[in-house]
Amino acid sequence: MESKNAEFISKYYGDALVRGLISKQAQRYGHAIGWGKVLSERGWTLPVKEVPPERIGELLDDKLDIFFPIRVKDDSELVIIWDIEYFNNTEPGWLFDRKNQKTVFSWMAPAFLMVEDILKSYGIKYAIDVTMSGIHVWSKVRAGSAGFNALADEGTLLASLEEKYAEVVPSDLKRLKPVAPELGRAYNAAGKILEFFTHELIRRNRKENPTAIPVTISDTPQFGERYPYSGISSDLTQYGHPIFMRCIRAFCSAHQKSIFRGFEELGPAVDVIKTGGITYSDAARIMWDADEAIKFYRDNFAASSIDIPDSSDGWLAAAKAYSKSELKDKHMEWETAEPYDYVSEDKRGLYYNFFDRRQANPALLTPVNLQTLGEEFGNDGATEAKKIFRDIANCYADDTLGWYDPVKFTGIDWKKYDPQMAADFWGRVYWSLHKMGLGRGSGHSQERKK
Repeated sequence: MESKNAEFISKYYGDALVRGLISKQAQRYGHAIGWGKVLSERGWTLPVKEVPPERIGELLDDKLDIFFPIRVKDDSELVIIWDIEYFNNTEPGWLFDRKNQKTVFSWMAPAFLMVEDILKSYGIKYAIDVTMSGIHVWSKVRAGSAGFNALADEGTLLASLEEKYAEVVPSDLKRLKPVAPELGRAYNAAGKILEFFTHELIRRNRKENPTAIPVTISDTPQFGERYPYSGISSDLTQYGHPIFMRCIRAFCSAHQKSIFRGFEELGPAVDVIKTGGITYSDAARIMWDADEAIKFYRDNFAASSIDIPDSSDGWLAAAKAYSKSELKDKHMEWETAEPYDYVSEDKRGLYYNFFDRRQANPALLTPVNLQTLGEEFGNDGATEAKKIFRDIANCYADDTLGWYDPVKFTGIDWKKYDPQMAADFWGRVYWSLHKMGLGRGSGHSQERKK
């Protein structure tokens, strides 16, 4: 790491208030995670370090980005994250330029305000963490509250996931105790309701800004004229994986994705909590200046505490709205469908193109391909699409396809994740999006740009 970038992070993490804000957050969780260039420079193939929360100072001293698990240590609440960010599939590095980032935030700001409107319409209280490429929207529901119970009632668990949730792995900080079925179901329902919100966001974005950058689910390009390979991703991917496998960047963490990807000249940034007194553009400016970021946190969080708002009542209202929605009906159709045992003759060529063993990895992990499969096999109901995604789950479970390299720490270790859960999630999300008339080619006139 270049000296100026190391000095930026050291200066920022050297502030007592900033360290206190991060340390206090750590107390909610069973462990803390650090990621960053210092570890890769020490020869770590996977530059990730997990420590108990009381050792958070080690991660700060090593100038690492800080992450916490989604699951809190005492299961007293369910933390719900809505991750929304810019993606560019043809030029992923285009964002790593101050001018380009400013442009991207001007494109995204109208959609961010729609996100806030959607949450407020259900009475959901939230905190927004502004990152280098978008926002993380945080809220929480108290365990045992009416809102939590409503989520648990709406959620489902596959048998394969129930088995993983019941397992304890003493050597793994993430799996020191089982996940209660009601927590697992509530987490599943939170993902479904964020899917419901995303559909509303897509509709509003198309109606209110017909030439705007499109909103998609999880980095899937829409191939339109204006933004063919880029967009705003409502990234729901975490809800396709077990709760114990997912983490999120901490509030007020340093953010070194830029320098890790080789943009040393751009430098690292700082995640900024959006308060009522600043705009998204303000946050995107503050994050590049360590002194200004420190001043921001001193001015707004002098009590050394960052609270995630309790939104139990708001999520109760959202669960009730979802339960009466057309999307809920589509989810029920998906969940109750019995998959075909064959592929229709006219689509066998398409099927074998994706399932050819020479390209199944990574073809069957790529969201653009998964959306294609959900749409192409989803025209006549859920049964054919269900067969396709069942076959994807079987591929994920096939070790001979080389999904995970434990030496290089690349790919996905499906022994920890759940193949059936992931494939079912992707199938449900993209099949439902298609059936609701919100998939690719369903009405977003665009003139070519970045």
